[in-house]
Amino acid sequence: MVEFQERFFRSGTLRIHFRDWGNPDAPPLVIVHGLRDHSHSFDDLARGLRDRFHVLALDLRGHGDSETTPWYAFGHFVFDLHNLIRALRLVKPIVIGHSLGGEIVGEWGGLFPELPRALVIIEGLGPPPLPRHDDFVAWARGGYERIDQALTGPPGLPDLDAAYRRLRERNPRLTEERARSLALLGTRAREDGSLEWKFDPMLVTMSITGRFDLDFLKAHWSRITVPTLILHGGDSGEFWRGQAGAPYLDSDDLAGRLACFRQSHFAEIPGAGHMIHFDQPAALLAAIGDFVAGV
Repeated sequence: MVEFQERFFRSGTLRIHFRDWGNPDAPPLVIVHGLRDHSHSFDDLARGLRDRFHVLALDLRGHGDSETTPWYAFGHFVFDLHNLIRALRLVKPIVIGHSLGGEIVGEWGGLFPELPRALVIIEGLGPPPLPRHDDFVAWARGGYERIDQALTGPPGLPDLDAAYRRLRERNPRLTEERARSLALLGTRAREDGSLEWKFDPMLVTMSITGRFDLDFLKAHWSRITVPTLILHGGDSGEFWRGQAGAPYLDSDDLAGRLACFRQSHFAEIPGAGHMIHFDQPAALLAAIGDFVAGV
């Protein structure tokens, strides 16, 4: 049985892919993945919500099965989300974003506060406070060096087993079955028979289009008028700060960010790192299900 349709729309000059999980008469719900991820990562969440919603899982430009561009900036991704909603004429969608996707959803919700029904931001309040860079020229030069490296392309993966092992190294909580599935769904063949991940190496151009600006994002959060669920993994500090068993924001910093939202609902998922949808999929679905039932 076919679970979903592979569909496309235009965002500017690019052909952007999304996965349509059916049930078109139900209220719309859009899922936005994070950096160097893809929409298949949220298949479990989509399956758990498709009985109540018309679930649409987006591949941002440069990710998954969407087209690429020579240059990437944060606003391009907000543009992709907005154009999906306009192209499909979605009315009052619930929009869910993870990591970079959560930042995208937060900015979009502030730019267009009249459009969503509710928002869910998973590990998407931005990174912890970043080290200060007094030498901005050196910082920018480092960005250009990363672009030079990306232009040559990363080495290919010899086979699916190599992709599977890489995924398990990055996230030991992944089950073998899930990791093998993601290795298959998240790679594509090169001309020489090796495999590559389904993201554009030139996404590193984001590194010189501007540093993360927390005040800029806070200004957008303050304009969001709809209920917003904010979810963190109890162990996400291991991803953000290399501190196992710790959240990624300290209590004062977290409180300051949450205070920007008019209707925030915060929850922490125990036993989950940054990739909550892999580490605790049932708990994530339950938290989102309870929230959307009340909006």
